Amino acid sequence: MESKKSGGFFQNLFGSLFGSNDAEAEKKRQLKLIAKKYAKSKFNKFYKVQGNEALPPLARTFFEIYKVIYPAQTMFQGIQNPNTLKRLSIDFFLPAEIRDLEDSITEEKLLALAQKLPAAKIREEALNRLSNFSDYFSLEKVNAINTLYMQILAFKDLCTFDYFFTLKKFCKSMKEASFNAVPPFEKINAEYIIDDLKDFVSVAWALPTTSDYSNMIKMLKLFKGGVEPITLQNWKKIVSRISTLKSSGAFEMMIKLISSNPGEVVTINSQSTNIVEPYLDNLKTSTESVVEKLITQERNSKTNDLSEQLFNGIQLSLLKNYTEEKNQVFSRKGLKTFIHSQALIYLKTFLIEIFKKDIREYYDIVVVRGHWESQAISSPFSESYNELLTISEKITGFDASLADDASIGVKIKTLLPKTDRDNGAKNIINRLIQDANDSAYEFVTSSTKNVITIGKSIKALVEDIQKQKPSVITNWKELIHFSEKPLKEFSVDIYKKIYLFTMLIKTSLANGEEE
Repeated sequence: MESKKSGGFFQNLFGSLFGSNDAEAEKKRQLKLIAKKYAKSKFNKFYKVQGNEALPPLARTFFEIYKVIYPAQTMFQGIQNPNTLKRLSIDFFLPAEIRDLEDSITEEKLLALAQKLPAAKIREEALNRLSNFSDYFSLEKVNAINTLYMQILAFKDLCTFDYFFTLKKFCKSMKEASFNAVPPFEKINAEYIIDDLKDFVSVAWALPTTSDYSNMIKMLKLFKGGVEPITLQNWKKIVSRISTLKSSGAFEMMIKLISSNPGEVVTINSQSTNIVEPYLDNLKTSTESVVEKLITQERNSKTNDLSEQLFNGIQLSLLKNYTEEKNQVFSRKGLKTFIHSQALIYLKTFLIEIFKKDIREYYDIVVVRGHWESQAISSPFSESYNELLTISEKITGFDASLADDASIGVKIKTLLPKTDRDNGAKNIINRLIQDANDSAYEFVTSSTKNVITIGKSIKALVEDIQKQKPSVITNWKELIHFSEKPLKEFSVDIYKKIYLFTMLIKTSLANGEEE
């Protein structure tokens, strides 16, 4: 037993010193096998193992490819936008009527349509056209488009390989795009082109060699206005040549031998992508964005028009802290924003400039001095009126609480600098902003309900004052003496203002929800 152990020990020692377990020896053995295999390759004239030299036949192979694809190379160099090839691939399969359908939902066409139709109708029409356009892209069409795009990408990568840079190493006197004669290429140290070989393999081996490239050649011809950057026949010859090179494994063997690394592996630029789905998603997003912009513009236009009619030159009672200006800071930090500031401004202005002036005067005449037959109309009027009396002061107090030195505002101001690194601070501010929005919404909606109640009472009074025998208020003739303007006209004027106010608030709240 001891003898066997000793023999095993010395055998392992000799093996480690003289060969069987020597990694460097194994590496040399593998390289020797690769060299023997390469010597039997039909492309063994490309590279000379002894001396590690790249030979002129390799350069001539690159030159022949370069000469054929050069017009396409210059074409691709002129294409700056990477989305151009995607668009070309999609357009190739779109008939004229489908292109027209797509064109009809561009921003320019939808803006033109907005001159004739309301925004809601435009939304309906645009989404209908978008749906019809999307329906055209069957699975068969999608696969055909994606195949064409993958072909053109692989073709582009092969064409834009820097052949001239590589060939210049074999012939220093070579001029770019000079194809009248084959340059006098010389053998060179193969280490000079090891990276070139890897780059070429990474793009050339990615080329689908069994594909039908007729559509790609047609598309390129259309793109070039009828001029073919490469003929189908010439392209087939290059594809066949690359297929033969790839199947031979000669380039891989050369790379391993030049780098003295039998395990060297070149990464291939695989082309597998779906361009149709993102394209349709982007089209849907852009169309909906334009439609929403039109709706917002229409609402803003309507809001401005209602505001001008209602306030008629009256300066709006602005807020100091619950403002859209604060939203700029919040948005930059990725926070929630104040969404009802405009509606709250309209409410505050209405309460100060119309409710506490015109409606208060009307109330003092009609409710206080009037002889009411029934409390069914006067009581709701009085209750809503009294509830509204203190709202403007409450709004001012609410707005003040958001000041930088006030209870809520100081919390927001203190936490703002921390939001970039502290989600807890961000959550607290978002909650405070949401609470402010809820309070603003409650002010606006509850006040509007009370204004509507007053409006319903006044509508009943407008009808009553026109009767020969009024049934709601019995002393209209006496009340006339307390008003500077005819009471019927006064009643109608206030009712119109209430109607304008409710429409203004409705539109403003809708705009806030859109935000």
